Amino acid sequence: MTTFTRRNNVRLNHTMPDLTNYATTEEAAEELGFHVNHIRRMIRRGDLETMRVGHMLFVAKDSIAKYKDATKGHDKHSPQKRENLNKK
Repeated sequence: MTTFTRRNNVRLNHTMPDLTNYATTEEAAEELGFHVNHIRRMIRRGDLETMRVGHMLFVAKDSIAKYKDATKGHDKHSPQKRENLNKK
């Protein structure tokens, strides 16, 4: 457990969540072959599941795997990728 101190000397006990099954947006972009801004767009559309910790977003690794399985066999820029995602 990590203890943080504020200016007014109030002690806060915060625990860091377990992030072993999560990747940063940069890691997700590298894994999927997209720019990090496209990953953020996919998050807003609901294509990828995330967890927010403070100001940072973490993408669920199983969500990345599901996306890769749903779009397997399609070109990176193929419009059929969106159709396959909407079917599942």
